Amino acid sequence: MRALGGLAALTLTGLAVAAAYMGLRSLGLRPRWEVAAPAASPAPELESRMPPPLSPQGVASDGPGAGGEGDPSPSEGGRAAPYEAARIEFETYGDGRPVESNSAVAEEWRDQGLVLSFQSYTADATRPHVLDARGYLPPTASMHALGPPLSGEQGLEVGMTHLDFPGRPRRAAFSLFGPDLIESFLVIVWSGGERLPEAAATHSPDTRYGTDGNPDAGQATYSPGGRARFRAERVVVEVAAGIDRISLDGWGPPGHILLVDHLEIVP
Repeated sequence: MRALGGLAALTLTGLAVAAAYMGLRSLGLRPRWEVAAPAASPAPELESRMPPPLSPQGVASDGPGAGGEGDPSPSEGGRAAPYEAARIEFETYGDGRPVESNSAVAEEWRDQGLVLSFQSYTADATRPHVLDARGYLPPTASMHALGPPLSGEQGLEVGMTHLDFPGRPRRAAFSLFGPDLIESFLVIVWSGGERLPEAAATHSPDTRYGTDGNPDAGQATYSPGGRARFRAERVVVEVAAGIDRISLDGWGPPGHILLVDHLEIVP
Protein backbone atom coordinates (compact mmCIF):
# COMPACT_ATOMS: atom_id res chain seq x y z
CA MET A 1 0.00 0.00 0.00
CA ARG A 2 2.86 2.36 0.83
CA ALA A 3 4.39 1.70 -2.63
CA LEU A 4 1.10 2.42 -4.33
CA GLY A 5 0.80 5.63 -2.40
CA GLY A 6 4.30 6.75 -3.52
CA LEU A 7 3.49 5.91 -7.14
CA ALA A 8 0.31 7.95 -6.96
CA ALA A 9 2.23 10.92 -5.52
CA LEU A 10 4.79 10.76 -8.35
CA THR A 11 1.99 10.59 -10.90
CA LEU A 12 0.30 13.65 -9.45
CA THR A 13 3.63 15.54 -9.36
CA GLY A 14 4.29 14.68 -13.00
CA LEU A 15 0.84 15.84 -14.01
CA ALA A 16 1.39 19.12 -12.17
CA VAL A 17 4.73 19.71 -13.89
CA ALA A 18 3.21 18.94 -17.28
CA ALA A 19 0.33 21.32 -16.63
CA ALA A 20 2.73 24.07 -15.59
CA TYR A 21 4.88 23.46 -18.69
CA MET A 22 1.89 23.69 -21.00
CA GLY A 23 0.74 26.81 -19.21
CA LEU A 24 4.10 28.53 -19.81
CA ARG A 25 4.02 27.58 -23.51
CA SER A 26 0.50 29.02 -23.79
CA LEU A 27 1.93 32.32 -22.55
CA GLY A 28 4.55 32.28 -25.31
CA LEU A 29 7.43 31.28 -23.07
CA ARG A 30 9.77 28.60 -24.45
CA PRO A 31 12.62 26.81 -22.71
CA ARG A 32 16.15 27.50 -24.02
CA TRP A 33 16.55 24.03 -25.54
CA GLU A 34 13.58 24.65 -27.83
CA VAL A 35 14.90 27.94 -29.16
CA ALA A 36 16.92 27.60 -32.37
CA ALA A 37 20.44 28.89 -32.13
CA PRO A 38 20.77 32.27 -33.87
CA ALA A 39 22.37 32.14 -37.28
CA ALA A 40 26.01 33.14 -37.26
CA SER A 41 26.43 36.67 -38.50
CA PRO A 42 28.33 36.78 -41.80
CA ALA A 43 31.97 37.72 -41.57
CA PRO A 44 32.55 41.30 -42.61
CA GLU A 45 33.91 41.63 -46.10
CA LEU A 46 37.48 42.71 -46.34
CA GLU A 47 37.94 46.13 -47.86
CA SER A 48 39.11 45.82 -51.41
CA ARG A 49 42.48 47.40 -51.88
CA MET A 50 41.99 50.15 -54.39
CA PRO A 51 44.67 52.39 -55.88
CA PRO A 52 45.05 55.68 -54.04
CA PRO A 53 42.82 58.47 -55.38
CA LEU A 54 44.15 60.71 -58.08
CA SER A 55 45.78 63.93 -56.95
CA PRO A 56 43.72 67.13 -57.29
CA GLN A 57 43.71 68.65 -60.75
CA GLY A 58 45.27 71.99 -61.53
CA VAL A 59 43.12 75.08 -61.92
CA ALA A 60 43.51 77.42 -64.87
CA SER A 61 43.80 81.16 -64.38
CA ASP A 62 40.39 81.41 -66.06
CA GLY A 63 39.00 78.40 -64.16
CA PRO A 64 36.23 78.34 -61.58
CA GLY A 65 38.63 79.52 -58.87
CA ALA A 66 39.14 82.70 -60.87
CA GLY A 67 35.46 83.30 -61.55
CA GLY A 68 35.38 82.01 -65.15
CA GLU A 69 34.46 78.77 -66.86
CA GLY A 70 37.29 76.30 -66.51
CA ASP A 71 38.05 73.16 -68.50
CA PRO A 72 35.70 70.23 -67.91
CA SER A 73 36.67 67.64 -65.28
CA PRO A 74 38.64 64.52 -66.31
CA SER A 75 35.53 62.40 -65.97
CA GLU A 76 33.97 64.57 -68.67
CA GLY A 77 36.87 63.97 -70.98
CA GLY A 78 38.38 67.44 -70.64
CA ARG A 79 41.88 68.48 -69.60
CA ALA A 80 43.01 70.42 -66.55
CA ALA A 81 44.97 73.62 -66.79
CA PRO A 82 48.27 72.93 -68.57
CA TYR A 83 51.55 73.20 -66.72
CA GLU A 84 54.72 74.21 -68.50
CA ALA A 85 56.86 71.50 -70.03
CA ALA A 86 59.13 69.98 -67.37
CA ARG A 87 62.12 67.68 -67.18
CA ILE A 88 62.75 65.90 -63.87
CA GLU A 89 66.05 64.11 -63.23
CA PHE A 90 65.44 63.25 -59.54
CA GLU A 91 68.75 64.84 -58.59
CA THR A 92 67.04 67.99 -57.30
CA TYR A 93 63.61 68.73 -55.86
CA GLY A 94 61.21 70.97 -57.70
CA ASP A 95 62.51 74.01 -55.80
CA GLY A 96 66.10 73.33 -56.88
CA ARG A 97 67.40 71.82 -53.63
CA PRO A 98 69.51 68.65 -53.96
CA VAL A 99 67.55 65.54 -53.13
CA GLU A 100 68.19 63.65 -49.93
CA SER A 101 69.28 60.10 -50.80
CA ASN A 102 66.89 57.30 -49.88
CA SER A 103 64.11 59.63 -48.75
CA ALA A 104 60.34 59.39 -49.23
CA VAL A 105 58.78 61.78 -51.75
CA ALA A 106 55.25 62.73 -52.76
CA GLU A 107 54.55 66.37 -53.74
CA GLU A 108 58.06 67.74 -54.13
CA TRP A 109 57.49 68.20 -57.89
CA ARG A 110 53.85 69.29 -57.85
CA ASP A 111 54.76 72.67 -59.35
CA GLN A 112 56.27 70.76 -62.28
CA GLY A 113 53.07 68.72 -62.67
CA LEU A 114 54.01 65.51 -60.83
CA VAL A 115 52.65 63.91 -57.64
CA LEU A 116 53.88 60.51 -56.41
CA SER A 117 52.46 57.66 -54.34
CA PHE A 118 53.14 53.99 -53.65
CA GLN A 119 50.78 51.06 -53.16
CA SER A 120 51.60 47.64 -51.73
CA TYR A 121 49.74 44.70 -50.23
CA THR A 122 52.79 43.70 -48.19
CA ALA A 123 54.03 47.07 -46.90
CA ASP A 124 52.59 50.05 -45.08
CA ALA A 125 54.60 52.59 -47.06
CA THR A 126 52.54 54.94 -49.23
CA ARG A 127 55.34 57.02 -50.78
CA PRO A 128 58.13 55.97 -53.12
CA HIS A 129 61.75 56.91 -52.44
CA VAL A 130 64.42 58.81 -54.27
CA LEU A 131 67.16 56.21 -54.09
CA ASP A 132 70.91 56.23 -54.31
CA ALA A 133 70.53 53.73 -57.13
CA ARG A 134 74.12 53.39 -58.29
CA GLY A 135 73.97 49.68 -57.46
CA TYR A 136 71.13 49.22 -59.96
CA LEU A 137 71.81 51.75 -62.71
CA PRO A 138 74.24 51.68 -65.65
CA PRO A 139 77.77 52.91 -64.84
CA THR A 140 77.23 56.08 -66.88
CA ALA A 141 73.88 56.94 -65.27
CA SER A 142 73.31 59.61 -62.65
CA MET A 143 73.30 58.80 -58.94
CA HIS A 144 69.60 58.96 -58.07
CA ALA A 145 66.40 57.47 -59.43
CA LEU A 146 62.81 57.15 -58.30
CA GLY A 147 61.99 53.71 -56.94
CA PRO A 148 60.06 51.72 -54.35
CA PRO A 149 60.48 52.48 -50.64
CA LEU A 150 63.34 51.04 -48.66
CA SER A 151 62.43 48.21 -46.31
CA GLY A 152 64.90 48.66 -43.45
CA GLU A 153 67.78 46.25 -43.91
CA GLN A 154 65.66 43.91 -46.01
CA GLY A 155 66.08 45.76 -49.29
CA LEU A 156 63.23 47.32 -51.25
CA GLU A 157 59.48 46.94 -50.95
CA VAL A 158 57.45 45.37 -53.74
CA GLY A 159 54.41 47.16 -55.13
CA MET A 160 53.21 49.81 -57.54
CA THR A 161 54.60 53.31 -57.98
CA HIS A 162 52.00 55.82 -59.15
CA LEU A 163 52.89 58.98 -61.08
CA ASP A 164 49.97 61.42 -61.03
CA PHE A 165 49.85 64.36 -63.43
CA PRO A 166 47.60 67.19 -62.09
CA GLY A 167 47.93 69.11 -65.36
CA ARG A 168 46.85 66.08 -67.43
CA PRO A 169 49.59 66.44 -70.07
CA ARG A 170 49.26 64.89 -73.49
CA ARG A 171 52.73 63.36 -73.40
CA ALA A 172 55.10 61.89 -70.81
CA ALA A 173 58.37 60.07 -71.43
CA PHE A 174 60.80 58.48 -68.98
CA SER A 175 63.59 55.94 -68.64
CA LEU A 176 62.72 52.70 -66.88
CA PHE A 177 65.27 50.30 -65.38
CA GLY A 178 64.57 46.77 -64.20
CA PRO A 179 65.70 43.13 -64.32
CA ASP A 180 66.08 41.78 -67.83
CA LEU A 181 64.43 38.51 -66.76
CA ILE A 182 61.11 40.40 -66.75
CA GLU A 183 59.84 39.94 -70.28
CA SER A 184 57.75 43.11 -70.27
CA PHE A 185 57.72 45.98 -67.77
CA LEU A 186 54.06 46.65 -67.02
CA VAL A 187 53.18 50.33 -67.40
CA ILE A 188 49.51 51.16 -66.75
CA VAL A 189 48.10 54.40 -68.18
CA TRP A 190 44.94 56.10 -66.89
CA SER A 191 43.00 58.83 -68.66
CA GLY A 192 39.55 60.22 -67.91
CA GLY A 193 39.25 57.78 -65.02
CA GLU A 194 39.71 54.76 -67.31
CA ARG A 195 42.58 52.34 -67.73
CA LEU A 196 43.89 52.44 -71.27
CA PRO A 197 45.20 49.46 -73.27
CA GLU A 198 48.84 48.56 -72.74
CA ALA A 199 49.57 49.89 -76.23
CA ALA A 200 49.16 53.41 -74.81
CA ALA A 201 52.76 53.12 -73.56
CA THR A 202 55.46 52.38 -76.14
CA HIS A 203 58.75 50.81 -75.04
CA SER A 204 62.10 51.02 -76.80
CA PRO A 205 65.74 50.53 -75.75
CA ASP A 206 67.20 53.59 -74.07
CA THR A 207 70.04 54.15 -76.49
CA ARG A 208 71.97 56.47 -74.16
CA TYR A 209 73.13 53.32 -72.35
CA GLY A 210 75.33 50.68 -73.94
CA THR A 211 74.32 47.12 -74.61
CA ASP A 212 75.90 44.41 -72.49
CA GLY A 213 75.94 40.84 -73.72
CA ASN A 214 74.43 40.41 -77.16
CA PRO A 215 74.80 43.65 -79.16
CA ASP A 216 72.28 42.38 -81.70
CA ALA A 217 69.52 41.83 -79.16
CA GLY A 218 68.00 45.25 -79.76
CA GLN A 219 68.05 46.01 -76.05
CA ALA A 220 70.07 48.30 -73.79
CA THR A 221 71.21 45.84 -71.14
CA TYR A 222 73.87 46.02 -68.45
CA SER A 223 75.04 44.16 -65.34
CA PRO A 224 75.08 46.50 -62.32
CA GLY A 225 77.68 45.63 -59.69
CA GLY A 226 77.90 42.00 -60.67
CA ARG A 227 74.13 41.50 -60.37
CA ALA A 228 71.99 39.72 -62.90
CA ARG A 229 71.48 41.61 -66.13
CA PHE A 230 69.23 44.70 -66.09
CA ARG A 231 67.50 46.46 -68.99
CA ALA A 232 67.07 50.17 -69.73
CA GLU A 233 63.98 51.21 -71.67
CA ARG A 234 62.59 54.51 -72.86
CA VAL A 235 58.84 54.65 -72.32
CA VAL A 236 56.67 57.18 -74.15
CA VAL A 237 52.99 57.77 -73.33
CA GLU A 238 50.87 59.98 -75.57
CA VAL A 239 47.16 60.54 -74.91
CA ALA A 240 45.29 63.30 -76.72
CA ALA A 241 42.69 63.58 -73.93
CA GLY A 242 45.38 63.96 -71.26
CA ILE A 243 47.18 61.60 -68.87
CA ASP A 244 45.77 61.21 -65.36
CA ARG A 245 48.19 58.65 -63.98
CA ILE A 246 50.94 56.24 -64.95
CA SER A 247 51.35 53.20 -62.69
CA LEU A 248 54.50 51.09 -62.68
CA ASP A 249 53.66 47.54 -61.64
CA GLY A 250 56.52 45.86 -59.81
CA TRP A 251 54.48 42.92 -58.51
CA GLY A 252 55.51 40.55 -61.23
CA PRO A 253 55.52 37.67 -60.83
CA PRO A 254 58.12 37.61 -59.65
CA GLY A 255 58.19 40.86 -57.64
CA HIS A 256 60.89 43.09 -59.03
CA ILE A 257 62.42 46.55 -58.82
CA LEU A 258 61.50 49.28 -61.29
CA LEU A 259 63.43 52.56 -61.29
CA VAL A 260 62.48 55.78 -63.08
CA ASP A 261 64.67 58.63 -64.30
CA HIS A 262 64.81 61.31 -67.02
CA LEU A 263 61.11 62.14 -66.82
CA GLU A 264 59.78 64.59 -69.42
CA ILE A 265 56.29 66.09 -69.17
CA VAL A 266 54.85 67.83 -72.22
CA PRO A 267 51.47 69.67 -71.94
